[in-house]
Parts: sequence; structure tokens; C-alpha cells
Amino acid sequence: MTDGRRTPQDIQRRRALADAASGWEPKRGDLAYDTEKHRIGVVVALPEDTGTSVYNLRPDGGGDGWTAPYDRLKRHQEDDGLTLDEAAMPPNGFLRGAGGDQ
Repeated sequence: MTDGRRTPQDIQRRRALADAASGWEPKRGDLAYDTEKHRIGVVVALPEDTGTSVYNLRPDGGGDGWTAPYDRLKRHQEDDGLTLDEAAMPPNGFLRGAGGDQ
């Protein structure tokens, strides 16, 4: 049984499902997270550019690039690592009126 907190694996799973549902496909210039290398890179070449089945990525600030297949890539979103558990949210109407009066 869990205590209601999301683990990093839960967050990654939810993002992967959201990406799949949205039909996200990396495009040149997108930031992508490589789940095997645990690195963020800019997509600099698509599979059709190179005649292969991998994407070419390079660190955002420059440096040595690498390749990764689609199934290893997730859309990178700026994230401070904090999540708000829905159970901790105040009930509807809690903050009505000025100064949080009910």
C-alpha cells in the first residue's frame, strides 16, 4: 500500500502515457529526455534525415551528441520535481472571497 506520494517512476509512467496519448513525435529543435542515458538533449536530426531508425541529440549547451530510438525518448518538460498530491488540495470553494474567507 502507498502513502499517496508519487515516486519518480510513477511520474515517468504518467508522462509516457500522456506523450503516447498526445501523439508526441520529436521534431528538430525539441528537447527530449533519453530514459536510458538519463540525459536531456536537443533533437538535431530525425530518422528520415539520416536513413536510420534513431534520433540524433546533442546537449542543449553544445557538446558531443548521441543517438536514441523513439522508444527511449520522452518529451522534456521543465519541472521543479515537486508535485501536488490531489488529496492535499483544499476543497472547492475553500478560497472564496478576499483573504481566503469562506
